[in-house]
Amino acid sequence: MKNQLFTALLAALTLGTSILSGNASASAFDIKSRDQSPDAFKSILQEFRAFVGEEAKTLNPETIKAKQVDLSKLQLKVDHDVNVFFIGETAGGYRNRLDFKATDSTVASGKIFGDTSCNTGDKEFFNFSDFCPNPNDPLANKADKPLNVGDWANIGSMKAGTNLDFLLYANDINGGISGKDKSGNTVKGIWSLNQALNPDGLQHAIAYYYKDYLVMGFEDLWGGGDKDYNDTVFAIDIGKENARYVAGITPIPEPSATLALLGIAGLGLFTTRRRIAAVVKADSAL
Repeated sequence: MKNQLFTALLAALTLGTSILSGNASASAFDIKSRDQSPDAFKSILQEFRAFVGEEAKTLNPETIKAKQVDLSKLQLKVDHDVNVFFIGETAGGYRNRLDFKATDSTVASGKIFGDTSCNTGDKEFFNFSDFCPNPNDPLANKADKPLNVGDWANIGSMKAGTNLDFLLYANDINGGISGKDKSGNTVKGIWSLNQALNPDGLQHAIAYYYKDYLVMGFEDLWGGGDKDYNDTVFAIDIGKENARYVAGITPIPEPSATLALLGIAGLGLFTTRRRIAAVVKADSAL
């Protein structure tokens, strides 16, 4: 947080100054270790293993569709500092990058994790290989390095009304991947939570609510790939009030009862932890 760019980014999030993602540097965020994470997160870190799953475990279409992200529902109802925690990955040789975009009256965006592959040196963490079956060594001459499970970053204090999106740049640290978009143009594979924004027009992310966190899993391959949706998995702390609003768990202060019903549909989330547990058990790879 000591460099000027990060200070400027915080100002953008709190005061409405726009920063373009192309101007965000690898050092824009201070990536902290799991030992520095909030106690609430540390106490349940092992439980997030259920959302990483086994490599190449294909989900059925109904499961994928049920957990589709409706970006319009990922909105903060109260101000909160937003933390993003790396949970794990099964991307193998792909080394992805994770960005965010926060939209209010203006747009702020930036790179969170430049290399979402797992660090081979993270040997102390119990159950490490189940979070990260294919860890990687750092690449020469690259500023971004592989992550340890539980590494995290604070991406700023965001105001009520802010809409969030997260973008996965597929294999970005190795130069990215390309394919044909819906118009036949060759473009890079950059995947949004919102499938309407994806160049192949397909769903590349699924989402869960768990103990006041939102858990996101990405499929990084063009065209949907092997549909395991755990190539990059991360948890977001937007505060319990915001998370419960997104999941439709608590009453929403809106004039229309119809609007209140939409909170659960958008992210494919579940209103009770019993139902969450049942889904996790049913999809044992998640």
